Amino acid sequence: MTPARFRLPTALRFRRAWLCLLLAAVCCGVQADEFKVEVEGIAEPMLAGVQGRVAALGVTGNMRLSSRRLERLAESAEREAILSLRPFGYYHAVAEGRLQETGENSWRLILTVAAGPPQTVASSVVDIVGPGAALPELQAWKQGWPLGVGRVMDQTVWEAEKQNALDLLESHGYLAARYLEHVIELDLENHTAVTRLVLETGPQAVIGTITYEQDAVRPGVLELVPRFDEGQAYDAWLLEKFRLDLWRTGYFSNVVIFEDRRLEEEPPKVNLRVQGSPRLPNTYQGTLGFGTDTGFRAQLSWSRHLLSERGDSLESGFGWQEKFNEFSLRSNYRLPRRAKARDFWISEGLVNRRNQNLDVSVADTGDDFVRLAKGTITDYSIKGGRLIVRDFDQGYQQIFETWYGQYVYETASYDFGDLVDEALRSEVGDELEPVTQNVSSLAVGVQWDWPHVRGSAFQTVGHHERAWILTAQEAWGSERTFTQAYVSSSWHRMLGERWKLLLRGEAGYTDAAVSDITLEIDDRTLELSVTDLPNLYRFRAGGSRSVRGYGFESLSNNGIGSNNIVTASVELEMSIRTKWSLAAFFDAGNAFNDWSDFEMKKGVGLGLRWYTIAGAARLDLAQALDLEGEPWRIHFTIGTPLL
Repeated sequence: MTPARFRLPTALRFRRAWLCLLLAAVCCGVQADEFKVEVEGIAEPMLAGVQGRVAALGVTGNMRLSSRRLERLAESAEREAILSLRPFGYYHAVAEGRLQETGENSWRLILTVAAGPPQTVASSVVDIVGPGAALPELQAWKQGWPLGVGRVMDQTVWEAEKQNALDLLESHGYLAARYLEHVIELDLENHTAVTRLVLETGPQAVIGTITYEQDAVRPGVLELVPRFDEGQAYDAWLLEKFRLDLWRTGYFSNVVIFEDRRLEEEPPKVNLRVQGSPRLPNTYQGTLGFGTDTGFRAQLSWSRHLLSERGDSLESGFGWQEKFNEFSLRSNYRLPRRAKARDFWISEGLVNRRNQNLDVSVADTGDDFVRLAKGTITDYSIKGGRLIVRDFDQGYQQIFETWYGQYVYETASYDFGDLVDEALRSEVGDELEPVTQNVSSLAVGVQWDWPHVRGSAFQTVGHHERAWILTAQEAWGSERTFTQAYVSSSWHRMLGERWKLLLRGEAGYTDAAVSDITLEIDDRTLELSVTDLPNLYRFRAGGSRSVRGYGFESLSNNGIGSNNIVTASVELEMSIRTKWSLAAFFDAGNAFNDWSDFEMKKGVGLGLRWYTIAGAARLDLAQALDLEGEPWRIHFTIGTPLL
């Protein structure tokens, strides 16, 4: 049945239309009156509350204001101002408005507000019951309750703290938390308040089943990506890490996790449904940059995120930097093992070529060098092994452990035909032929990478440790025999709101043969110390991420790298404004072949930090304390040194 429709008579419809047009014309032709309110006598945060409430009384439209209308607006503003202070604990406020004519058809109301005596807390009870009552974060919330006896009864703080507790409990899986009591009793005559808050945590939920809705990889590849097991306590932080870990596999452009909360079950359970959107199979990247360590640099990379449904991936990249005219070509392949998705077969190919001068140190000076030869070193490396991702601390931290074997073929070519020192040329003669040396090594080892970083920009805190042990022996076909151990650690700690302490240290030791050569020329003794260690494994110190005040990789025996390294750094950083901070630092360390000749090189300086979306841009001015007459050296880097 069609509903009946009612239509106005034609004459009445035309009359109404003309009336609307007439009103519109009158309104457009009338000059707008203006009425604004200004508040004085109180400070933030109460000022913002009053301003927000009386702002609605302002008139800037097509309204004519009579004297009576102005009086009513002033009375309304006074009333709203008084009411707006009550949530802040002030129930005896007084507001007085003064009207001022600021122009034709324009008025301003000066609203003077006196907050009066506040309601102070006379008695406060905060109680927590339920299985989660002993949660350390919740106990800290209770101990830090800001509305204790003698404090102003600020209801905005009351509501915010109540919500903070619920948010904290939800992040730890107490999804049914609620307040059994939340009472505020006011005694307006005595200006006091009595409060009682009883929080029931409820049972802790556990993580249930996980369902994957995706067609990028075969079933089973994603099953061990989570850092948690079914039945483990619900944790919002772990779920966010789960989403990021899925995205970092490279298989998906976007990952969404839906929660099916079944709080009526015993224990409460949260099932997860994961939807992954396939990403484009290839990613191409190119960057240009500059740093005081590297000079100009360029990089090109190609990533094939998914070669097959097995979840295998391939990454290749080419890089060049001005320092040492260094070229590098690298390719990495990774395949999830059938048994475990957090366990991978890995392989890597590398070709690296760099200019490498051979310098001879002058005995008893230590810092004076004579150029002996100009050289080029090319390394060809093939590496294969197994990467294991180990979860601990209930999934909050991970260690990446890699067992591997590595074959390195190295070609070193030195040209003695362009010696800088004439006395040395006359000693060794003018007919030295270029020298080319080829050597191969086969090493096996294990390395660990333990990053734990939280926060962003200046508030970045955490630690990052790295370590490895490797050995190469003639017993399995290596032409060089050596054993090496290395460990490094970086720590960032906040000291209050504006200060941060950065600590960094590393130590490396190598058991490898060293050849020491001494040349007597005129009244100088020249010493050459060369390790049998292949160039790819040698240690070098100096530069913006090592010992500042010294040139990049300038601290090593004869400038060609050393068996051992020890460095340390302490830095104090102070925030001066948003995204900017100042730093003062002290660095020390060296790379060397012989422990009996070990000498710590020291540097001090000041720095400026600018926190950008790409990381921290770091500008340091450093002085080498062990080089007499050396000017201050500028170091510039971008990116957080903790990662």
